Amino acid sequence: MIEKLSTARLQWQESIPESEQFGDIYFNREGGVAETEHVFLNANHLEERFAAHHHGSFVIAETGFGTGLNFLCARALWLKKAPREGQLHFISCEKYPLTREDLARALSAFPQFAEGAAQLIESYPEPVPGFFTLRLDQGRVLLTLLLGDALETLPQLDARVDAWFLDGFAPAKNPELWNDQLFMQIARLSRPGTTCATFTAAGIVRRGLQAVGFEIRKVPGFGRKREMISGTFMADPLPGSPDSQPIWFQRPVPDTRKQPVVVIGAGLAGASTARALADLGYRVHVLERQPEPALEGSGNPQGALYAKLPAKPTAHSRFHLAGLSYTAGLIRQLHHLQADIGQLCGVLQLATSDKEYRRQQQLVDTGAYPHSLVHMTSEAEASALTGQDCPYPGLFFPDAGWVSPPTFCRHLLDHPLIECHYNTQVQALQLADNGWLLDGTSFSASHVVVCCANEALRFEQLVHLPLKPIRGQTSQADQPDDARPLKTVVCGEGYISPPLNGRYCFGASFKLRDTDLEVREEEHRHNLDILCRALPRLGSQLTAQPLQGRVALRCSSADYLPLVGPVPDLPAFIDTYAKLRDDARWPFDTPPPLLPGLFVNTGHGSKGLISCPISAQLVAALISGAPLPLEAELANILNPARFTIKNLIRQTL
Repeated sequence: MIEKLSTARLQWQESIPESEQFGDIYFNREGGVAETEHVFLNANHLEERFAAHHHGSFVIAETGFGTGLNFLCARALWLKKAPREGQLHFISCEKYPLTREDLARALSAFPQFAEGAAQLIESYPEPVPGFFTLRLDQGRVLLTLLLGDALETLPQLDARVDAWFLDGFAPAKNPELWNDQLFMQIARLSRPGTTCATFTAAGIVRRGLQAVGFEIRKVPGFGRKREMISGTFMADPLPGSPDSQPIWFQRPVPDTRKQPVVVIGAGLAGASTARALADLGYRVHVLERQPEPALEGSGNPQGALYAKLPAKPTAHSRFHLAGLSYTAGLIRQLHHLQADIGQLCGVLQLATSDKEYRRQQQLVDTGAYPHSLVHMTSEAEASALTGQDCPYPGLFFPDAGWVSPPTFCRHLLDHPLIECHYNTQVQALQLADNGWLLDGTSFSASHVVVCCANEALRFEQLVHLPLKPIRGQTSQADQPDDARPLKTVVCGEGYISPPLNGRYCFGASFKLRDTDLEVREEEHRHNLDILCRALPRLGSQLTAQPLQGRVALRCSSADYLPLVGPVPDLPAFIDTYAKLRDDARWPFDTPPPLLPGLFVNTGHGSKGLISCPISAQLVAALISGAPLPLEAELANILNPARFTIKNLIRQTL
């Protein structure tokens, strides 16, 4: 991936944007909507295909997102014609994304799409390389933006596309895009019957598509343009995995029967997973041992929603940014409906030591992150942002904030296809001829997703996972009557959020190998000490208040990334890839032995607000066969089998 993106440089001709990079307009002066309908919707026969689609994802991929007009046209047709059981997954590449302000200005020319444009603008990601998935229309539409050069992002895409919108400025204006590499990726991501359409009839495009297996037709173009081309993929399917994908991370065979799925756990991971599956049309049974959702690790009244970034982006930080963007988009939309679910009030990450200040300054100096995502603030600016006396500078994340995990979980579980069964403890999992039997309950299912944090280790099939509990105690206190309220989340050695319903939540302690759940006075003092160092005046005021506490166990993995994906059949998996002990580059050709229908989504530690919802989309895609919402590289670093592979290579298995 490239390390930095340039946003689009525009010239405006009244309401029509023109790219300075390519010297071409983004939509037709004679009618942008009519052109999209003619070139992309009609040429791909989408009206009749949408009406006939039932269950699962219909996948459109596009080579240039631009202003998002093509997406909004396709979304409007989907909502009008498609049954509610299906989901439109629209995937689009963009090397030079518009800023949020330019996007809003461009789309203001199309008032008929105002509702969709508002959702798009609210969830629109910052210009950072990577895959960013947006959820619109209560889950009926997913948009995955591949920010970066299409020739770098498409090889990381794991999807089967139903229709292609080959957009991205004319070949004469953008010759770097239209080449053999692009056409090979289009073929890799297509299946027999996949259609394509493009405004151009240029020979380089026609011949390139024909060479990779498309049957191409010239059809009348739009307006004064005499011809355009459309086509159908007629070749045998190419290998579907992304380029250079290790075979041991190959995705499982998708479920085609749409049988009900059981999700174990009703915290952030379980609630997010249940909702992602329900959005795809699955009936979901959520089994929770507590009497209501989010009473364990996801039970704190507030949690900070932000990502601590390294100076130089890594695969880990790209995952966290993708997750932050996804959850923030959800909260921004939901806040209109329910104010106490969360707020994107900004997060100030304080530099409470010289070492941390140097790290933050280095992060800004690298230029890897745009100012709109994160920037430095002085002590005076920090005090103004927080509404408190702040003795430290820090990094400010304007689009971050706080979320109430219990309220968020209840919202996610509120869906007609989700049934929650509380006070239900699963004792063991048994594989039978028709799926999984869940001992201690009356349930069985072909697909089970284990989302119960450290309790996952109670199941024999998961006991090998390197999970560890970490005790954390938060403190809660009433907002003092005469005190100015905190206006943003503040993080340093701990965190504190603006008051919710007149109460502050702050902390938290971090105790490895400590599983006691009793509230401790010394940990209240610890939480107050770190608060007083960060915000002395507010800390002093809360010191005089009676404190209540809550203790929960975080669930972290050995590398502090979650475990998300299919569960390997461990003995067979080790036997299949045993030669890794001798040669890490051995050319294996055997797909991974997996326990059929068993998945896990756990190990989110203290980052569950940014990692659980996007991980849930990943699990739902792996079960259903839908496009993965993340780069293949990121899906690989979350795969539960990663530790087994590492241990084989290290010869410790």
